[in-house]
Amino acid sequence: MQYEVTLADSPSRLARIQAAVRQAAFPLAITGAGISVASGVPLLADCVAGVTLAEFFRPHLFNCDPGRFYDAYRRILQHWRTAQPNSAHRALAAARFHVVTQNIDGLHRDAGTAHVLELHGNLRELRCPGCTQVYQSQLVWRARVPHCPTCGAVLRPGFSLEGEPIRHFSRAVDWMGRADFVLVIGTQLEMEPVRRLPQMALHRGLDVIEVNRDAEELVPFILKRG
Repeated sequence: MQYEVTLADSPSRLARIQAAVRQAAFPLAITGAGISVASGVPLLADCVAGVTLAEFFRPHLFNCDPGRFYDAYRRILQHWRTAQPNSAHRALAAARFHVVTQNIDGLHRDAGTAHVLELHGNLRELRCPGCTQVYQSQLVWRARVPHCPTCGAVLRPGFSLEGEPIRHFSRAVDWMGRADFVLVIGTQLEMEPVRRLPQMALHRGLDVIEVNRDAEELVPFILKRG
């Protein structure tokens, strides 16, 4: 069964979830933008350097105006990489969850999660489409449009733009096959192929528990051990 939990749920229901967490040998969380709202990370409807984030993540802007793309990228990098993990990120790390995230903000790693798959990549890296080298994102401060120091090609962001393949999905499927507790936080999982992951859990007879609001309060509460 797939169901949402909220702060208004009955104490007995929340207690059952807490008991399931305590018994889990391989707890798994799938996270999206909603978990990072309390950390001040902007959402798709927000605007950065005159560009909406929805436009920023479409390949058209990068392909047609890389200068404008990287103007926005620098603002996003400056803001997002100063964001701090909130209590939901920290609770998942403390409870030793494996995490599959759609986010590129790196906050799960910052919180200390040992096992995290960043399906859409991250803001920490830039990638060369020519020689396949990977560089740290600090290169964006050296030129308006960063080029590969090795081959001179225009560097691409270290995250997937809309319509591009996601990463590590086969490993996410493997983790889902091993999971015995599944928590979905801050995402409706509307896009393929990520939306298949909870369906796999349901097919195995697991409950899929969703947290769509107040993650910074609810996640630490339900993951509290003892």
